Amino acid sequence: MKRRRFLAAAAATLAAPAMVRAQGAEARQVRISIQPGMSMMPLVVAQARGTIEARLRQANLPGAVAWNQISGGPAMNAALLSDSIDFASGGSPGMFILWERAKGTRNEVRGLASMASIPQMMFTRNPNVKTVADFTSRDRIAVPSVGVGLQVMLVQMAAAKHWGPQAWNRLDPITIQMPHAEATVALAAPIATEITAHMSGPPQQWAQMKDPKLTRVFESTEIVGGPATQNIMWAKTSFRNANPRTTRAVLDGVDDAMVFCRNNLREAVEIFLRATNSNQDPAELARNLRDPNVTFDTTPSRSMFFAEFMARVGQLRATPADWKEVWMPELHDRQGS
Repeated sequence: MKRRRFLAAAAATLAAPAMVRAQGAEARQVRISIQPGMSMMPLVVAQARGTIEARLRQANLPGAVAWNQISGGPAMNAALLSDSIDFASGGSPGMFILWERAKGTRNEVRGLASMASIPQMMFTRNPNVKTVADFTSRDRIAVPSVGVGLQVMLVQMAAAKHWGPQAWNRLDPITIQMPHAEATVALAAPIATEITAHMSGPPQQWAQMKDPKLTRVFESTEIVGGPATQNIMWAKTSFRNANPRTTRAVLDGVDDAMVFCRNNLREAVEIFLRATNSNQDPAELARNLRDPNVTFDTTPSRSMFFAEFMARVGQLRATPADWKEVWMPELHDRQGS
């Protein structure tokens, strides 16, 4: 079978078949996909610094890593299920749904690494809104996706915390789908638009913090109870079982990138900004990322909070019995949750 070559950082849709390898050998190339967003900074650093390639070479494995970018959970899962990529990344809700649907099949998936945990904030330009209880039918809350997604789930969690579990979807009728960048512009416009609030995320939320027209409604740590795994990296268990040393090397390489982010935050931010062609101020971003609620660690933290909520509202049939049921064995000796 002819092997398709992938260009680093290509954003094209992938359709290559699985890599051919000799019986008993591990994959000669690792294909990793990154979703856009600052929470993925550790993967961007891993790519730029070659930390995964270095770990593969240390394990006497081929050091080839093909990187690409895919936007959106459904597209990411489609690429993983078609064996076009080996490791996916994105919001934890999408992985939990695929984990339950594919459990016990050849397409079963599990999480391999938590990404950077960065609090998400909601802002409003409506002077009458101080808490979620103050929203009315005249308000419109912008979220990147309606139905299922990290931001809309945080809005639902806030509603459930204020009005009770049965009212988790009380704010759904006033949520509207809009990309972060567009929602940021709409909320900051000199003349009011239909958007009166935005369930934001980094780095847009830090610009919104400085806008005198806007008020912060809540932060995700207030809902979840502290820093929490919101974005993750996952893979098929079949790939992990066929490639145990490769999987360990990938995790170790991401761990190395996390350590670099913790110890060299300003440089890590500069790497991220260069890779994403952004002209934002690296000093300001680094200052915001020094928030004590921001963590750079591959070990999952409070990940089951999201799974439990999804089970309560019917997005999952049942809550996983334990966090280890959803995460790869390589993490089971850690203090995860």
